[in-house]
Amino acid sequence: MDRKVPLVCVAGILVVLILGMPPCFAEENASVRVKWIADGDTIILQDGRHVRYIGIDTPEIDHQNHKAAPFGYEARTVNRQLVEGWTLRLVFDWEKKDHYGRVLAYVYRRDGLFINAEIVRQGYAHVLYHPPNIDKIDALIAAQREAMQANRGVWQIIDKTQRTQQAFRGNRRSRRFHTRYCPKGKQISKGNLIWFENEWSAFWAGYAPARECVRLRTMP
Repeated sequence: MDRKVPLVCVAGILVVLILGMPPCFAEENASVRVKWIADGDTIILQDGRHVRYIGIDTPEIDHQNHKAAPFGYEARTVNRQLVEGWTLRLVFDWEKKDHYGRVLAYVYRRDGLFINAEIVRQGYAHVLYHPPNIDKIDALIAAQREAMQANRGVWQIIDKTQRTQQAFRGNRRSRRFHTRYCPKGKQISKGNLIWFENEWSAFWAGYAPARECVRLRTMP
């Protein structure tokens, strides 16, 4: 018996063949379950695959020569509470794996809960803009702003009262922010430059800290 393929998917396949763009069949067909919770934004499936949640970054736990950041272990605990024992569904964006070989995915529980956004909403992750994998960026920023307004998790220790004109340089292209005197931040072109008066305002706009120069208390 022939199976009918939706016209939108046929069109998507043609785009893939012509431009190399990803197909519309972006959803993992098989249900998956978790074997181990690595940290706040990474899980290991029972089939051995490591899955890194797209679009978010959680405080680190102890690893190599780095000490755990504040709320790092709390973030892992929240992740465990959300996914352990549940059947999960993986949805992909443009890139299916990162340079470490980890699967990049938006993770959903069987009951429909969007795990990536829920960890952000509870205040244990910040949004990490990383094109071309930005399909859910608006939902993640909305979840982050809710957490910030409610002063949940890591947002308890991010100062929003300090206001210094041109304290942090933001890059509109990468959506990363740098300290005022960061050498890499000074390389941002005028067309991409945006100034923030504090870390809070940068996070509110959906920017993430540049690891080269911004050493937040929520980071290792």
